[in-house]
Amino acid sequence: MVQTFCRSGEREGVKGAVHGAACLIAATMAGYNAIAWYFRREPHLKMNAVVYSLAVAWEAKQTLHHLRRCEAALDERIAA
Repeated sequence: MVQTFCRSGEREGVKGAVHGAACLIAATMAGYNAIAWYFRREPHLKMNAVVYSLAVAWEAKQTLHHLRRCEAALDERIAA
């Protein structure tokens, strides 16, 4: 069951939703750390903001990847 789920092309919408949720969480954490750094100027907060911002970019890329796979599968079904 897990092996089937992990196969490319299987349940891409679910995978995209998980990455989308991770993107939203990372964006919240990046925003918090950036604001906290602005007011407190603690170096670790600045680093956290950078790391979480990179995570947002990564998760957005992964979300789009899965959504494109959903579109491709839909196009294949329509063409058939």
